[in-house]
Amino acid sequence: MPTRADAYGNLIVLAVEPGLTAAEGEAFRRAVTEHIKGGGRWFVLDLSKAGAFDSRGLEDLLWLQEQVEEAEGVVKVAGLRGHGRTVFEMVRMDKRFQVFEDVHEAVKSF
Repeated sequence: MPTRADAYGNLIVLAVEPGLTAAEGEAFRRAVTEHIKGGGRWFVLDLSKAGAFDSRGLEDLLWLQEQVEEAEGVVKVAGLRGHGRTVFEMVRMDKRFQVFEDVHEAVKSF
């Protein structure tokens, strides 16, 4: 499955690989929905192994943020590298999400 989720109480770390594209969109949305229904409120999106983003993937990020905020939670992004970081910054997603170098730093910020 492209999206792996590790739960630590209400904190969910979503590891996305190989990218955040239309191909991974359905699995990504399923994982998010499942964890929100299960009480997840704080999400760290680990993009350290996500090499590609497309418009659907970026829409999924905004969808994630909307779903989590409706559940009174927060989404933080970690591990952006190379081309993925460039795309993220070009479309100004770094202004919508708190971005951390790694998952550990993002988790500590809660």
